[in-house]
Amino acid sequence: MRKKTLFVLGGILLVFILLVTNQSNKVDWTPTFDETQTKPLDTKVFFEQIPFYFKGESSKKVYTTFYEYDQHLRMQEKDTLKNYVSISGRYNIDDTSFNSLLQYVEFGNDAFISAYHFPRYVQDTLGFDITYDPVELNQENITLYFNHAKDTLRYSPKVTYGTSYIFDSTKAVKRLGYLKTTNEKHANFIGIPYGDGIFYIHTTPEVFTNYQMLKADNTGYVSTAISYLPTLPILVDKAVKLDPEISRSPLRYILSKEALKWGWYLLLGTIGLFLLFNAKRRQRIIPIKDPLKNTTTEFVQTVSNLHYEAQDYNGIIQKVIVHFLEHVRSKYHLSTDKLNEDFVTKLALRSGKPVDEIQQLISLILKMKSHQFRTKDPLKALNKEIEKFYK
Repeated sequence: MRKKTLFVLGGILLVFILLVTNQSNKVDWTPTFDETQTKPLDTKVFFEQIPFYFKGESSKKVYTTFYEYDQHLRMQEKDTLKNYVSISGRYNIDDTSFNSLLQYVEFGNDAFISAYHFPRYVQDTLGFDITYDPVELNQENITLYFNHAKDTLRYSPKVTYGTSYIFDSTKAVKRLGYLKTTNEKHANFIGIPYGDGIFYIHTTPEVFTNYQMLKADNTGYVSTAISYLPTLPILVDKAVKLDPEISRSPLRYILSKEALKWGWYLLLGTIGLFLLFNAKRRQRIIPIKDPLKNTTTEFVQTVSNLHYEAQDYNGIIQKVIVHFLEHVRSKYHLSTDKLNEDFVTKLALRSGKPVDEIQQLISLILKMKSHQFRTKDPLKALNKEIEKFYK
């Protein structure tokens, strides 16, 4: 049993190791745009270059909604201007936070937002419309251009969101760049003045991912696009809003509560003790065997039925006598070799029957052992006397 348990545990451990190994070798192409991760479609490389793009200016990450961050700013005595930067697949900002961002830009800050999808209220407020074209992973390369700069970028798309671009906009919008597929040009980079600041809307966020940043022969496009922002500290609105000081473990809530944490530890300890004691050698289960049945009576009855059907009454009588004498030997421990007066006396004493009754039964047995009968009346008489003795 112990060896079997060890083999099972070893097999589970081996399967776990194989699964982890296979997962570690598989490239994850999920477009999460996380600035802290190194997957191909995250943005760690770009955000590590922020100090270089802005001449050493600091950057701060927003782990909450922008509304919550703005409320925090309002409680400060003084706040300097900052550039707001957001790179994501879907710009998922709620309307309350977006209203706070409008006030933030109106105050004189600039916002650079690159995403494939924008909420409808963002498009309506800023006065532009986004349209989309489906994309295949084997699609031909896309080239990005600026209207007032020579830097270009040619890349092969890896994100399946599709190609998005500005379909329509108001007259106040400044068209800063476009993308080109085959012979068509579509605006993908615009500037929208708002109060004392500017919203820069960019619809090709993939060019800021780790894969495209490292694969591109010319990184001038990215530096030119971001250089539209003034040289000020950067406010990074995280695409994945998870504070690094908070554990990413799925058990973080349980471990954060004292009662749940000790309950979890108790559960693990109990399971460990169960496995420890269960792995020890245990006694095999002893199977329950039914006691041997006494089939003598059934055998005699079967043989008697055969004789009775054949009308061999004398044979039945002899079998009944043999069975009765066997009963006397096994129960009363008397020898049945001599059925004399001494035998009658001993049998009467041990069975508790009257001597004359025992004498009558033995006499009948002796008589029938020495005669041949062809009718069933003697059999009935003998059976009656024996049944009387049994009762």
